[in-house]
Amino acid sequence: MSSRVIAHIEEERRRDRRRAVIITASLDGQDIDVLDIGLSGFGAEGAFERHDRSTWPELGGRAELRFTDFKDRSLLLLVEITSVDTKKGRFGGNFIELSGLAFDVIQDLILHRDQRVKTS
Repeated sequence: MSSRVIAHIEEERRRDRRRAVIITASLDGQDIDVLDIGLSGFGAEGAFERHDRSTWPELGGRAELRFTDFKDRSLLLLVEITSVDTKKGRFGGNFIELSGLAFDVIQDLILHRDQRVKTS
């Protein structure tokens, strides 16, 4: 068995595999797009700088992430914001705790089960 390192990014702090997705979601009621997701966290688009120069979402803050998956399962996840880049409009966070349903939904997304669903 052989392995090959394709690329290494010094700033990368993730410890789990992530899948690139586009999921319309909300974070504390604010519309966002989740761009990647894994069992420990997510990356999203929608960060911005307020008039008082504070950021949304706030680095280190906790928030509620809501979305519905491809099987129409509605999720509410408590997250901690771990990175914010207002210039790129991106932010990321870690899940504080995953319910059994949340684990199943994220696992389905990682394993591309959404692309295997047959439509009639």
